[in-house]
Amino acid sequence: MKRFGLRGLLFLPLMLSLLTMMLSSCGASRGPNELVFWTANTGDIDMSAQKQIVDAFNKANPDLHVTLVGVPGGISNLAPLVTAVRGGTGPDVYFLDRFTVSQFAAIGLLNDLQPYVSKEGQDLSQLYEPFAWQETQFQGHTYALPMDTDARALYYNKDLLSQAGVDPAILDPKNGPISIDTLKQIAFKVNHKDSRGAYDRLGFIPWDNQAFHVTWALDFGAKFIDKAKCQVTPTEPAMMESLQLINDWAKELDPHKVQAFLDTYQPANSPPSQTAFFTGHLAMELTGDWELSSLQKYAPNLHYGITYVPVMSGKTPFTWAGGFSTVMPTNAHNPQGAYRFMRFMTGPDGQRIYTKVTTHLPTYKSLLTDDSLFDTNHRFFTKMLSDAHSRPPMPVWSQLWDEFNTASDKVRLGEATPQQALQSVYDRVQPQLVQYCPLR
Repeated sequence: MKRFGLRGLLFLPLMLSLLTMMLSSCGASRGPNELVFWTANTGDIDMSAQKQIVDAFNKANPDLHVTLVGVPGGISNLAPLVTAVRGGTGPDVYFLDRFTVSQFAAIGLLNDLQPYVSKEGQDLSQLYEPFAWQETQFQGHTYALPMDTDARALYYNKDLLSQAGVDPAILDPKNGPISIDTLKQIAFKVNHKDSRGAYDRLGFIPWDNQAFHVTWALDFGAKFIDKAKCQVTPTEPAMMESLQLINDWAKELDPHKVQAFLDTYQPANSPPSQTAFFTGHLAMELTGDWELSSLQKYAPNLHYGITYVPVMSGKTPFTWAGGFSTVMPTNAHNPQGAYRFMRFMTGPDGQRIYTKVTTHLPTYKSLLTDDSLFDTNHRFFTKMLSDAHSRPPMPVWSQLWDEFNTASDKVRLGEATPQQALQSVYDRVQPQLVQYCPLR
């Protein structure tokens, strides 16, 4: 995920202006049959998919009209939603990262959907992938409806590997996942510096894109929480191994030179077509199925392959799945209409549109067997989904995620050991969890 740099700060006045307009559009002037749907997934591909879903719903439901509003600031910036809901000017429906549902349910930001779900006359939980449904629950009640999901894999540039003397066939998924040691050996064969000593080509960056702390921790078997004891577990061995991997690799690469490489070939706020992988400067990247649509649009001639996420040892494939959901914020203007739109968007009609446009994976079970939705590369991800790991729901995931980011940055830059950084995570997050104990 890209950070705000100076250019981002220069855009803050514009963002605040947009937010003001957005809040005013959701006020008391809204008609009784109007619904407002907010999304922070504002990339052009995601917005196209969401607009098509909204248009399809409006056409099929002439008694209601949904307006799609893009929220500035990115998916991790929930301040606009919190401010609007507390002020009574929030949307009817919001597109929320599913792993944070329990947290925002716990603080009273979301309407409990259980009364609506109970009137369905069917068990909605049976329609969705089990892990996705689990992430919508808090203390035994449903607070969201699952939307898309994803899986992660290693993408590799076949031409760049061949130029470095590496046979791309070593990464063929028919051979199973490679080890992390093999990944490192391949990556360091690709690494190259120019006459000034700056990297102009890198094999792999184990803290970029989806190659971050939680990915490695899940790969190594992390649990993140002991629900029986109501304790977060950031100092567990798997998390320690995750940050140790980042620590060791960073020392060998020099994190400052890697950052200079990213600033050159993948600068903050650059267009989606400008990534180090797309432009042939990064040989391998760990990312998700959504990259397929971006590759098709921005790098259609790239000679690439896809294989499993590298593992510590053995040949058991690993991936993990996340995804989004629709939620109904408290003080929703039209709760009944909002639930109808949520059911449409997260049902077969909405998810089919979203899958086709974005190449994300559906959580609606029946769609996963619809071969018309998936080409060969996309099908590779659907086959991994049944064995995918996911983050356990807990009401402090947002804080935990932020603290993991801070800990990872400190370790990468040599400012703390993994033990020191992760103990700080526990000290900061555990007091936040205590207020929700015991956990059901």
